[in-house]
Amino acid sequence: MQYKRNNSVMTTLAAGFRLALLCLAASATAYAEEVVKGNFELIDHQGQVVTEHSYDGKLRLVFFGFTRCPDVCPTTLFEVARVLRNLGDAAANVQPIFISVDVDNDTPEILARYVAAFHPAMVGLTGSRQQLDAVAASFNVTYGVEQATDSVYHSSYLFLMDRQGRFLDLFGYGVRAATIEGRLREYF
Repeated sequence: MQYKRNNSVMTTLAAGFRLALLCLAASATAYAEEVVKGNFELIDHQGQVVTEHSYDGKLRLVFFGFTRCPDVCPTTLFEVARVLRNLGDAAANVQPIFISVDVDNDTPEILARYVAAFHPAMVGLTGSRQQLDAVAASFNVTYGVEQATDSVYHSSYLFLMDRQGRFLDLFGYGVRAATIEGRLREYF
């Protein structure tokens, strides 16, 4: 038995499928923008009050962590620094931001030494517990301190924000510099 293919039906189905995928992608992006607001008011590693608007005009790579982190934070920040080196002069379009969630230990002075070890353009931010709670809620991340062991836990996502501080993308732990760089170049 032979089947005759109806091209108009197949074309209609294919167009409908593409439209459904486009709607799903737009819906997911809109939802992500609602979940990740990206607002903050914190203190930078030079002791200055900054907000998300302090970096307007630059794409931002935002990561939450703490300076005593043995693996996740330095690994991620090393990849961010590699991206900046690979970008050369184009790195001027990117602001890497490290937000410490360790209020009890990460002072602006400690953050200054820490971020400088990765890249001179990297900014370290901290604040009061209330400020960090607000920024964590704005980025929809979790963090805390395990009282029994004094160990800090935190979400390990790297956020890509646009030039006005709106959410663009999210990278999971272990992302390589080439992946981050490729995504950044889409927005230059």
